[in-house]
Amino acid sequence: MKQAPPAARPGSELAMMAALARAISRATRTNVDVETLKVLVIFAGAGLLLSLVAAMIYQQAANAALW
Repeated sequence: MKQAPPAARPGSELAMMAALARAISRATRTNVDVETLKVLVIFAGAGLLLSLVAAMIYQQAANAALW
């Protein structure tokens, strides 16, 4: 029995990104590429990480100012 390559499996990361790109394309009626979606996800994740780090630093500074 021949098995599909990892990128073509229904549960693979590439298949999920392609499904998400198709859903966005249908919803917005524009052509969304998987590579564009990957770049957006990377920048959104980096922004979230930066925001969390800034919140942790600010919380420590606020606690130090109160005591």
